[in-house]
Amino acid sequence: MNSVENTVDALVDLSAFVALFDEAEALMLAGEPVEAIRRLALPLNELVDPVRDDPDVFPQLIRTARDHQVFKLLQQDPNTRRAFDKPRGYAGDAVMLDYFYTGVPPSETSAFGRGVFAATTRSPMCLSVAHRKALLRAYIDDVIARKPDARILSVASGHCRELEGSLVESSMFKGEFIALDQDPLSCDEVRWRQHALRANSRVRVVESSVRALLGGRHTDLGPFDLVYSAGLYDYLELVVAQKLTARLGALCSPQGRLLIANYAPEGYSRAYMELFMDWHLIVRDDAEMAALAGHAGAGNVRVFRDPHDNVVYAQWRRGQA
Repeated sequence: MNSVENTVDALVDLSAFVALFDEAEALMLAGEPVEAIRRLALPLNELVDPVRDDPDVFPQLIRTARDHQVFKLLQQDPNTRRAFDKPRGYAGDAVMLDYFYTGVPPSETSAFGRGVFAATTRSPMCLSVAHRKALLRAYIDDVIARKPDARILSVASGHCRELEGSLVESSMFKGEFIALDQDPLSCDEVRWRQHALRANSRVRVVESSVRALLGGRHTDLGPFDLVYSAGLYDYLELVVAQKLTARLGALCSPQGRLLIANYAPEGYSRAYMELFMDWHLIVRDDAEMAALAGHAGAGNVRVFRDPHDNVVYAQWRRGQA
């Protein structure tokens, strides 16, 4: 296909793109934000997927999206706006995850913004995040039920909401839970909750980074009965992801388990996140996650997806399953 044909195709795609934005704007102004987001998310994926790696077309699509009136409407949603503004330096911070978990917007949110917030935080992507919290809690409770003195490590732990109501916060737990995160505000939130419980907390907060973990620091860590990292791999290039997986596998005890997660290539709202939230993820499919988990060492790998088909999980277990 020559350059003229490429230009024509780009214009056709751009026209369809603008029409989609026009429809979403009309629906939102008509008081139907849920329907607007529903009609926007999946068609956007289909439209963007073929041109995401095109260095000429994709930037043009981003500019068009952010020049459209629909962008201004969507920015009234605290969820979309926070990802775009990145007050902690990155999208998808722990405050945003709390939005997904609670469905409660900041008090200063406009009535219109609340409507859009309700739509975005109840999308299938956000439901996948909520499911992730429940899944992590189940993993934690399972290992503690079998071994009350278990040692558990969470990497890029955020606010550790999965601990709320878990056996980690019960008198049954006699082991240690380490929450490792580079965001000082997230670390402070975990410390505050443990202090508020007024218990002999067995949660230790380590304010550090993946770079430090891979660079030879924290040699006192491990072994662990469970290691997990559920929101980090979406931002790691392959070589770093492989090195981290090997490091985390080495931290597992002889019967320890490692659980890692990654957003799927066809995940709901991916294009919406890129265009309106400036939130770009490194995605991986089932085969890629299985191969990645194999870098943990000799063991058994199981790959599965969440019920909404947006997140791919890889569980690695040293020795026999």
